[in-house]
Parts: sequence; structure tokens; C-alpha cells
Amino acid sequence: MTGQYTALLLITSIIWVLLWFGYRQNKINDEIKKKEKDERINAKVQRRKKLESLYPIRKKTV
Repeated sequence: MTGQYTALLLITSIIWVLLWFGYRQNKINDEIKKKEKDERINAKVQRRKKLESLYPIRKKTV
């Protein structure tokens, strides 16, 4: 009976470790995706600002 409890504890521990590795890897991937998204947004904003500086908005005179 003690061997069965030991095997159950070992299997449970292995499952928890694998779940923890999966969680950690998912968190790392989420951070990488967020960083890439922020870089794309910042690049788009910079392109827009550069384009707006080339063509300034005209003031309407009445």
C-alpha cells in the first residue's frame, strides 16, 4: 500500500511540475506577443506623425 501512495504522490508531483512549466512558457509567450504588438503600434504612430509633419494641417481663414 505504501508503494501505491508513493507512486500516486510521484505522479501528482510530475503533473504539477508539467503544469507549472506550461504556465510559465505561456506567460513568456504572452509577454513576447505584447511586446511585439506594442512595437507595431509605436511604429504605426511614428509613421503617422512623420507623415503629418510633411503635410501640416491648413488653417481655415474666413
